[in-house]
Amino acid sequence: MLVAQHTVYFPDVFLTQMREAMPSTLSFDDFLPPVSGPLRRSIRVNTLKISVADFLQLTASYGWTLTPIPWCEEGFWIERDDEDALPLGSTAEHLSGLFYIQEASSMLPVAALFADGNAPQRVMDVAAAPRFQNDTNCCADE
Repeated sequence: MLVAQHTVYFPDVFLTQMREAMPSTLSFDDFLPPVSGPLRRSIRVNTLKISVADFLQLTASYGWTLTPIPWCEEGFWIERDDEDALPLGSTAEHLSGLFYIQEASSMLPVAALFADGNAPQRVMDVAAAPRFQNDTNCCADE
């Protein structure tokens, strides 16, 4: 059994399945550290309320380091020095709906769904928090 920092726990059965499923060209020992550590904090700009360019201009003076997420034009990994002073969820921009705190991997389904110019006629969203992905699904087709 492997127990990592920040209460990440992988049952032995899961570790065995992952070890068996991993291609021989990859190292299981290289796989574990990235998935065992804390996730990088990420946000998605709500382009229904503000453009990405305007959001970046608005937050430029905050000292936030925003790194674009390759598969989501509105997504950014965020690093902040003042996290203890003002939690990200308490910022005026978050409270006014200009951005969502959303894990980067949650931005993948919409990117995959609309990749290569695909425009599905219907999308059934069964996410645990459908609002965040749903507004992206609705707008992605426009």
